[in-house]
Amino acid sequence: MNCVVILQLYKRFRRVNYYTFLIEAHDKTEAEKFFNKFEGMKQMEEDLNELATWIQVIGDEYGAMPRYFRFENEAEALPPYIEKNNLRLYVCRLSEGVVVLANGGIKNGLRVQDCEELMPHFGFANKMAKQLRIMMGRGEIKIKGKEIINHEEIVLNI
Repeated sequence: MNCVVILQLYKRFRRVNYYTFLIEAHDKTEAEKFFNKFEGMKQMEEDLNELATWIQVIGDEYGAMPRYFRFENEAEALPPYIEKNNLRLYVCRLSEGVVVLANGGIKNGLRVQDCEELMPHFGFANKMAKQLRIMMGRGEIKIKGKEIINHEEIVLNI
């Protein structure tokens, strides 16, 4: 089955622009779904605030350097390895100035494969990351500074 995914600008910072995915026929982006899911959950408040802080610090101060992300096959995740945080937000780091936020959840097992809620988000982020890199290699998506240029709809085979 194919689905159409649109890249949308999510937040601009001094050093990084964050984009996110909007799946056709959905009213919220993947990043909005993630943050809406955990806002107001008292037990996740500290982890969510820490994650939001990393997004801002990477965006304003550090830039999207590989060391600030967890390696997750084709995709990456936040927060960095240095944090003891049970939340995982999957991302696709396209350059030091462009990061695409996907979705995620609570990692409550040793491996993502053991986390029923997390596994679909992990799979989607990895498929999108692989497809975006292929499209960049073909010149179908280009990055200029912190901007993704000439991007439109992406047809993802899921």
